[in-house]
Amino acid sequence: MESDTTEKESTATEPVELASPVQSESAAGDATPPPSKRQKLDEGTADAEEEEAPQLVAVERVQSTQSSLRKFGRIPVFIVDYHNDVLEFIYRCLATRHLPLEKNILVHFDSHPDLVVARDIPASASYDKDTMLTELSIENWIMPTLYAGHFDRVVWLKNSWCQQIPTGKHEFKIGHKDDRIGVDCPLDYFIAEGNYCTGDELQESRTVQLQVHDADNDKLNPLDFLSTEDATSFVLDIDLDFFSTSNPFLEIYKDANCYAQLTEIFHFESVEPAKQAGTATTAHYCATAAIRQKQLDALKRIFWHLEEHRSFDGLEKPDEAVITAEIYAKIVSLAEQLQEKYPDDEIDWMLIFDSGSTTDNNGLPHHISSTKELEDYFVSFKRFLQQLPVPPVAITMAHSAQDDYCPQDQVAFIEEQVLRLLREVFGDKLHEKPILHYMDDPYDVMKL
Repeated sequence: MESDTTEKESTATEPVELASPVQSESAAGDATPPPSKRQKLDEGTADAEEEEAPQLVAVERVQSTQSSLRKFGRIPVFIVDYHNDVLEFIYRCLATRHLPLEKNILVHFDSHPDLVVARDIPASASYDKDTMLTELSIENWIMPTLYAGHFDRVVWLKNSWCQQIPTGKHEFKIGHKDDRIGVDCPLDYFIAEGNYCTGDELQESRTVQLQVHDADNDKLNPLDFLSTEDATSFVLDIDLDFFSTSNPFLEIYKDANCYAQLTEIFHFESVEPAKQAGTATTAHYCATAAIRQKQLDALKRIFWHLEEHRSFDGLEKPDEAVITAEIYAKIVSLAEQLQEKYPDDEIDWMLIFDSGSTTDNNGLPHHISSTKELEDYFVSFKRFLQQLPVPPVAITMAHSAQDDYCPQDQVAFIEEQVLRLLREVFGDKLHEKPILHYMDDPYDVMKL
């Protein structure tokens, strides 16, 4: 546990020890916890020592009161490359009570919602910090924090060329079904991943709010979703690919026109036309979600067979009610083109499946911004910062360059400009030096 900044504080104000839900002794065992991902500076020495990130806790069990919250001396800026790594800093802020354990708001500048649900991680693992920090990835790091109650509002600020989720206010329940996170929000984004459930199916559910706004709209006003009451619970999160983004899957097996063909293979019937016509029902949403899940399962079996056997030999053809003969023929045609253009040992069939899973009906945005566009986005971003009713408690930032979402020839310039704008707006309120997680900067939250 990190030492306090003063020895005179009572035990009631020592950092909260966040823990996983109580296990039996037999379940807990004597296993040594895995080593920490980061090096921290010990309060009493100049040597870097391993220190665990905090465990998490169900918010019903422990709650921070306003009077028990700490305040940073200045606003810290925590910069990572892979976006999910910002969770390390957010969890630490929860542990040290710089953020309340529940009902925080995440204002999320990004070209992607990052609201996918990991299919292979149980909902109950949302309170296991080791699982969260090691198993989550860039597309799915937010939903467990909503399920656990640490955030109950997410504001996704995007540019108008991002179309994954329609703009507006979306209020819905999040819970679990058979220990898998689900939502009762009938958006294509959630249905496409098989994550839609009815509210009655969800256990241990809570209500959360997602707001989606176009940040390149001059009418964007943070007062529409922030107030002075958010002064202790507001995290500003910035992915640098918000300003300029590429779709790395466009380059995968490009000589075989792979991505375009996958878009046709993975297409599914949207619920949006029925919603717009006013004829959509819960039964319609459930049926669409069930069909989509069967489609994804069938496609995964096909591509897994190709990965294991390197051909269609021995593959049982899928049910034509799920994968039509026309779609199956497209898969065969894609495989033939790939095998014609690339050596067999260069074809990763499961990577191709993952690429197809990103296409859904809107696909990933691809917009390499010009110098003029970047200038316009920086002006809009600064105006947004100036209009904030309260400064954020903390700022997290992601390069997203190593995974090729933010163009590598632009990311350093974008980071430089974003940091400059933060300094211009927040001045001395901002910590003088950002924490560069991607450079293994040591840090101690209690000293910020």
